[in-house]
Amino acid sequence: LRRGENGLKVFAMCEIPNNVILIDEFAKRFDGFSIGSNDLTQLTLGVDRDSEIVAFDYDERDEGVKEMIRLAVDGCRRNGIHSGL
Repeated sequence: LRRGENGLKVFAMCEIPNNVILIDEFAKRFDGFSIGSNDLTQLTLGVDRDSEIVAFDYDERDEGVKEMIRLAVDGCRRNGIHSGL
């Protein structure tokens, strides 16, 4: 299997801040991204959502998380590739 042959499209998960920061580089290798908001939230906030001690700080509505999602979507649009959440 090769990307582009017989209509094959390759998608990747965008779930770590590095994916967002380097979206233009990743866009050269993939046809689109599925934004994994749970992991992206956890890694953006540095909070373990499974820990009872700090889980109260886990919030997908956090402004930093929303900005990471916006940057990912904007990067996909800029590169003409699909994004989904």
